Amino acid sequence: MKITYLYHSGFAVELDSHVLVFDYYRGKLPEWENDKTILFFASHKHPDHFDLKIFDYISQYKKLHYFLGSDIRVNEKYLERKGVDCSVRSAITNTGKNTTTQWEDITVETLRSTDEGVAFLVCVEGKTIYHAGDLNWWHWEGEDPAWNARMEKDYRAEIARIAGRHFDAAFVPLDPRLGKHDGLGMRLFLERTDAGVVFPMHMWDDYAVIDRFRKSGAGKPYADRIMKISFAGQEFIV
Repeated sequence: MKITYLYHSGFAVELDSHVLVFDYYRGKLPEWENDKTILFFASHKHPDHFDLKIFDYISQYKKLHYFLGSDIRVNEKYLERKGVDCSVRSAITNTGKNTTTQWEDITVETLRSTDEGVAFLVCVEGKTIYHAGDLNWWHWEGEDPAWNARMEKDYRAEIARIAGRHFDAAFVPLDPRLGKHDGLGMRLFLERTDAGVVFPMHMWDDYAVIDRFRKSGAGKPYADRIMKISFAGQEFIV
């Protein structure tokens, strides 16, 4: 697999016959051979995870499909208002929470996000890829303790659904805005699943948070699996 970090929570995963593009809204996309199937995934409607420009690529590749979280509603009137060709709707599959969708030889499962939309589990070409979107253990200093407790409960419940599963690559939030709580979601994911490599995301350009977590007590046991990202456009062969 060739994995390109696009920006923020955006990644492209290139396989032999397919390319998976997750939560792309900023940065430069690589160019791929036109005989590959290009699959765009947008976990939810927040502007740092979804942008209408993903629909521009439908004219560039002969085989392309979109999987959008169910909160992204792109009806005909909306597309017309935004100047997007409405024919793109035939290439869109909306994915609800905790569902399984079969599209050709690809299986797309979802989890319910603790924020908006969904997390994706994609099985393709014998590989299983996890992209969390905004599914995370969000714990904010100064927030109502009941809210933080509910967030923990909801996150644990979703991760329990995938306990023990193997992922060839996973993309998981490590948000430095959470301060000392930034690694809670990452740690639980690593403890409960079998991930080959994990790419931190949602870092808001603070890439130093990766080393901080890798060196922490929670991160040290998994440091060899946690990929170090330094800049947008960085490529990894996994």
